[in-house]
Amino acid sequence: MNKNNIHIDWRILRESVVGQLSVEQKKQLDSWLSASSENQKYYEKAIRFYKEQEKSDVQNELDYQSAFDSFLKQTNLEKKNKLRFIKVAASMALIIASGWIGLTVLTGVPDYQTISDAKLINAKEGKVELILSSGKKVFFEKEGEVSILEKDGEIKKKQGVVDYSAFSKMKDELTQLNTVKIPRGTDFKLVLSDSTVVWLNAESSITYPVKFSGDSRKVAISGEVYFDVTHDKSKPFVVETEATKVKVLGTKFNIKAYQGDEAIYTTLLEGQVLVENSFGRKVIIKPDEQAITGTSADIEVREVDASREIDWMMGLFEFEDEKLGDILDELARWYDLKIFFESEDLKGYEFTGTLRKYDDLNQLLQLLEMTRSVKFYVNDDVVLVKKVHQMSNK
Repeated sequence: MNKNNIHIDWRILRESVVGQLSVEQKKQLDSWLSASSENQKYYEKAIRFYKEQEKSDVQNELDYQSAFDSFLKQTNLEKKNKLRFIKVAASMALIIASGWIGLTVLTGVPDYQTISDAKLINAKEGKVELILSSGKKVFFEKEGEVSILEKDGEIKKKQGVVDYSAFSKMKDELTQLNTVKIPRGTDFKLVLSDSTVVWLNAESSITYPVKFSGDSRKVAISGEVYFDVTHDKSKPFVVETEATKVKVLGTKFNIKAYQGDEAIYTTLLEGQVLVENSFGRKVIIKPDEQAITGTSADIEVREVDASREIDWMMGLFEFEDEKLGDILDELARWYDLKIFFESEDLKGYEFTGTLRKYDDLNQLLQLLEMTRSVKFYVNDDVVLVKKVHQMSNK
């Protein structure tokens, strides 16, 4: 697959026809066109398509999107057996943990509504949980200021960040461990005592010393966490998950290690890291490389665009030829909803796109439905996914 064919907003193509490109849009278009001759051919086809649409009755964006979807089906740029929706700045906000529901429920529940009829669904932001070394639990909102007393010091939280840097001057004693747990619908920033910056995605956690001591800096995580590690040659920084260990001196990297997932993904942005799996196998990865560890004794290393792996920190979800089941699992952590599939094969449908984390999800689901392959039904915090060709009972 040529990645350059994916990352162009269809609105940019349309605006180029009518001569209304902004400076930034023109830069994006020029960069995309210069990336490959295949992009140039695609552009020429798209321009012809839009000129034809300008002569027709197609006026609004949804009509354009639907028509453009038909255009894509006529090009040779789609992979066989893959579904794709064009990257859009679509509003969004929902979804869901994978599950199963009987056909008796799926085929005739009057309380379920189509997306166009359902109320707007937005993320439900919960409280961050901090577990102190004493075992005491403190809950607080992401925003606002909080001062929390810990043994031998005070933990400061302001502007959405919990900061332990003041503990760097504390004398080395018995290790005091704290744990931060992030609920669904929230992400959070943490500064450790060595000034290492940690970003935690929804439904993630980290256990760490109030002050690092000894000859290494060890933390343990679950979920998805980004690290910007302060360089200290004398004290390597070690991140432990359930089945993987990552060792660094100073670097920027992202780890995705949710419980229940088949694999753990370590992606490097800067520096160098050593990844070790539960079988004792080790590999060193470089920037824009991703190490994948799981039940196999081997460690897979592949090239990636590392910056896309941390789009969640920028308020975005990025998907490229990703299975619908995996997409919905990730979004479920943000929107705290449940999803049920009419059949297991629906989970294998693949999509590509960019979604915004803080908007309502209804428009996004409508765009997904434009592939004419899936249909969504909503009842409060439950979403049903059905195949379009089996919709006769609704």
